[in-house]
Amino acid sequence: MRLDNTLPTDHTTVCLQLDFYGPLLTERSREVLDQYFACDLSLAEIAENLAISRQAVHDKVRQGTKLLSDYEQQLKLVERHLETQKLIDLVREQLGRHETDAAARTLDQLERALLKT
Repeated sequence: MRLDNTLPTDHTTVCLQLDFYGPLLTERSREVLDQYFACDLSLAEIAENLAISRQAVHDKVRQGTKLLSDYEQQLKLVERHLETQKLIDLVREQLGRHETDAAARTLDQLERALLKT
């Protein structure tokens, strides 16, 4: 279990960024971030698994999350994904309440969001 408070804490955001931008990282960085965020292993556990120092794991986590954040700032794929998902959920709710006019407006908004560059 992780106890280090100096590392990134927004777990969900990092996991989403890792899903989108993970292939842009080195294999070792992906492996460290996956073990840290997806498997919730401590720095010491990851260090033991990979036969590297705890400091090396810490550095990989910091560098990797910084890269993921930089990619998101430039590309905004996670932001667009969350916006799209929110609109899809809203359309489903509106259709479930038989609010077809509202759903049509939301679909127009969704279309604009998807076409945005």
